[in-house]
Amino acid sequence: MLVLLVEDNRLLAKNIIHYLELNEIECDYAETLTQAEQIIFGLTFDAIILDLNLPDGDGITACKKWKDQCIISPIIMLTARSTLQDRLSGFEVGADDYLVKPFAMAELVARLRVVSQRRPSPKILTIGDLEFDFARHHVHRKGQLLLLSRTGWQILTLLARRSPETVEREEIERILWPDSLPDSDSLRSHIHLLRKIVDKPFEQKLIHTIRGIGLCLKVVTDEA
Repeated sequence: MLVLLVEDNRLLAKNIIHYLELNEIECDYAETLTQAEQIIFGLTFDAIILDLNLPDGDGITACKKWKDQCIISPIIMLTARSTLQDRLSGFEVGADDYLVKPFAMAELVARLRVVSQRRPSPKILTIGDLEFDFARHHVHRKGQLLLLSRTGWQILTLLARRSPETVEREEIERILWPDSLPDSDSLRSHIHLLRKIVDKPFEQKLIHTIRGIGLCLKVVTDEA
């Protein structure tokens, strides 16, 4: 099982990670929502453990945003708040479970095992004639299955989840290669191959370069 922990309390995070590893659960870690989003678009997690209060935002808003962007991983929220309204707010935006601090580590593991077994309902995102099935990791255009590399899938789904926003090249590189950035031609090569699969066989271009900034995936009705 692969889990993402988003928690700004480093001592608590260290204890959680250690306990999960003892139970043979692999855990990636992010201290902020910004760090989490750099990780979350590059990997599919069996579950996400999300703190409600973080330095750069709150878990409720993040949970809603990720669900809207078709992140299918189940989410367990951690919080010191224990009121019914707090729990309802989490469930309303798509959280799968809720743990109030302090909690027993064994209970966290038990809940992780339960939520990770839940089969997510199909999450379909459509941009023009491009259709993403995030549960199956499939992309179709005009009914044709597009055969993408792992890196191609990561780039295209990142653009899709942020569509019609422009994603900066530097952000794409950080998500693809978090440990060490490659030479400048690597991303360019992947984008070139992606265009050949996604755009070249079809009449309308969907992947657009915003000069000096980055890339976006959107339908442009009037390309002058």
